[in-house]
Amino acid sequence: MTRFRVALLACILCAATVPAGVIAAEESATIVHEGDTLTLHQSTGQTVSGETTLPEGTTLSIRMRSTGDTSPAFLRVSETTVTEHGTFEAHFDMSEGPKTGTFEVTVSHDGDSLTKTEGKIVPCDSNCTDVTVTEHDTPDEGMQPSPDRVDMVSVVEVTQTRTARIPVTFGDKEKVTITIGSEEVNYKYVATLRDRDDDGRAVVLFDTENAGTNRTTATVLDDGGEYPVDAREEWQIPSLIDPGIYDMDLYAGTNTSSNPATIGSLAILEAPPANPTPTETKVTETTTQQTTNTAASMRKSTGGVFGGDSAGLAAIIGGCVLGVVGIGALLGLFRSA
Repeated sequence: MTRFRVALLACILCAATVPAGVIAAEESATIVHEGDTLTLHQSTGQTVSGETTLPEGTTLSIRMRSTGDTSPAFLRVSETTVTEHGTFEAHFDMSEGPKTGTFEVTVSHDGDSLTKTEGKIVPCDSNCTDVTVTEHDTPDEGMQPSPDRVDMVSVVEVTQTRTARIPVTFGDKEKVTITIGSEEVNYKYVATLRDRDDDGRAVVLFDTENAGTNRTTATVLDDGGEYPVDAREEWQIPSLIDPGIYDMDLYAGTNTSSNPATIGSLAILEAPPANPTPTETKVTETTTQQTTNTAASMRKSTGGVFGGDSAGLAAIIGGCVLGVVGIGALLGLFRSA
């Protein structure tokens, strides 16, 4: 029995010598989009975003490839890094591609695919830059204000050039007035909203790219449609609205000289470059096989001596066991007493 324990201990020690990197934590990613399918437009600054379990600073490869009868066929590759919040965002210039079609997006790390999703391209009717919504653009269901009083979401985050969604409620009022900004940030927006369908709810869409310009800054989702909002007051700014924290006040009715019914904050985050960068690669469909072969080579080279999957680990441990058994047989460890 003692000899058997010696052999078993040798096997355990052998397995323990396998590098810790072989047994890695599960890596996963999710592409975030509205609706059933990721939708992009034939325009610059189209965004693919999502979440991942990988640590901050990890480099991800985002690969977009045309599918079906999409013409002209295309392949786009962009690299991005994981943020401190476990999110990622990649930008693509789709202005030179097809007006309509379908595609597949794959998120990879070190040559290994983490997730993929199907998408479609639709024509761009107006301003289509950065249309993809991230988790911060739409407040969680648990953060929705109560329709029983004049209220709004307390904190809304949005990236420059994108549109913030600000749910508001009317309580028993027909109208409410929202203000965004102040003298401290050199920008102020004031508008009165009307409850069009008497359900006590509406969503303000605040376009950060149009803020402070002659274009319409805000629209409202209400009564099954989207309607432009006429600003009562808006300060003009010479360029894109600065990133920062902007005060939001919501008043019952149209009078803004009294105390607001509720207050909140609009956090505008700095936008990454919307145009293609040197990390974004455009190739034609004829190079797809070459790209696939390159990815396969990456998997082989990054796998190291032990390979990139659990089969390598099993083979190592199995070899250790056979080696110990062989040594035990030679030394007579397994002979009966």
